[in-house]
Amino acid sequence: MRTEVAKTLLLLLGIFVNPRGHGLAPAPFATQTFGVSLNTGLNNQLFTLFLVKEFEGRVIGSTPLTREQFVLQAQGLVPSVANPESINLFRKYEVDVCLPEGPDTAARFVQDCDVFDNLWKLRFWDYPFRLVEGQHPGKGWAEKPDAPSPRQLLLLTEYGMMRASDLAWGENAFHLLRDVGDSAWVDNYRKGY
Repeated sequence: MRTEVAKTLLLLLGIFVNPRGHGLAPAPFATQTFGVSLNTGLNNQLFTLFLVKEFEGRVIGSTPLTREQFVLQAQGLVPSVANPESINLFRKYEVDVCLPEGPDTAARFVQDCDVFDNLWKLRFWDYPFRLVEGQHPGKGWAEKPDAPSPRQLLLLTEYGMMRASDLAWGENAFHLLRDVGDSAWVDNYRKGY
């Protein structure tokens, strides 16, 4: 009887400790990524940049970043929980307007990215802040004064943004930045071809 009990215990122990995956699966964990919102954010920017905590396809937390923090972390120049491999995410997601120009582009990094200066245009048709004399940021791309039209919102759903106040995060954030720098995409957004 003792040998049968010992065999049963060894069998059960083998099931729970078996290195071939017959034991309990590891628990999933939250990951960090970057995000972009068209809401007014830090330093009166007409957009907000974030570190986003994601779990099972949903945002469970976010921390605002300055434009400089976002750029440096996305380039891999500053350690980031959203970019632990320190790779240039602008290069990975082909955000060409955020890459340096010239023959030595692989080794150099840009300190800023002008595409952020155009994010407000997705939401407004006129610049919403009072301008200093001599400033001319141009016209926005929205078909309505304070928001994208339903057709334009439909285009923004490609980036996970169901409303103008939603967040594009992960790959979607970089795809949005890439497309805002693409004149053909902007033309379609503005005119609705």
